[in-house]
Amino acid sequence: MKKISLFFTLLCCAFFSFGQNYKDIHLIDIDSLWGKEIFRFPARNMDYKGVGEVRFPPKGWRTQEHINFWTYTFAWDINLNTKITEKELEINLVKYFNSLNTIEMKATTDNRFSSAKVIQTKQEKVTAFFKGSLRIFDRFTTKKMIPLNVLIESHYCKKKKRTILLFKFSPKEFGHEVWTTTLKKIKLHTLICDY
Repeated sequence: MKKISLFFTLLCCAFFSFGQNYKDIHLIDIDSLWGKEIFRFPARNMDYKGVGEVRFPPKGWRTQEHINFWTYTFAWDINLNTKITEKELEINLVKYFNSLNTIEMKATTDNRFSSAKVIQTKQEKVTAFFKGSLRIFDRFTTKKMIPLNVLIESHYCKKKKRTILLFKFSPKEFGHEVWTTTLKKIKLHTLICDY
């Protein structure tokens, strides 16, 4: 638990500007044992306005041999009034992980610089689904570049004229049990567009 708390502290310092008035935000419907952190946009290198929620499994996030190593989820509720594209998601993921690792976006020759590839897999009414892969620098455990797979849901809230994004991450391949059991259960709250 101390390790997860340390991660939250580092995450706060490295990437986000926090506001105490967001502590009651609940974007993700998930077991209460999962660690939670709330942040607000604009965040470093991103101009969106809104809030985000990061959730970590109760065990194993920073243990390389554990099934939950680097397995986590976050959601953004942002002022995006247009359909998000594959390219925009790729850029946002690179910005997110570079900022997490205090790597400047101009430092493209830095061997810790993140990369992302995202493709849209389907569209259902106001929800678009994406699948992708990343290479990021793991400054918390291995101090090396690691692969991460990601599933993304983009929900457009017409009444609010906002977009809610749900990201699920793991270095495990998509057929692995961490995807078919743990991550499959993670959802946004059903009334997410009514917040």
